[in-house]
Amino acid sequence: MVELVGGPWDGHRQDLMSAADLDGPRERLGTWVIVDGPWPDDVPDGCVARAVYEPGPEPAPANIWRYQGWIYT
Repeated sequence: MVELVGGPWDGHRQDLMSAADLDGPRERLGTWVIVDGPWPDDVPDGCVARAVYEPGPEPAPANIWRYQGWIYT
């Protein structure tokens, strides 16, 4: 299980990765989570806001992903 910390999905736990994935390189870990709202005020027209979550650098646990901000797709 991966725990999301901060941002709009704070406290959610999701089965996003296998144990083998979490043991792999940190740069391969992370997710963009779709958010129904509320979105930031500056979302461009026609875009969808997604909350970005990534694990911290080692020695931080690989299964704790912190909110990094928004990305618009």
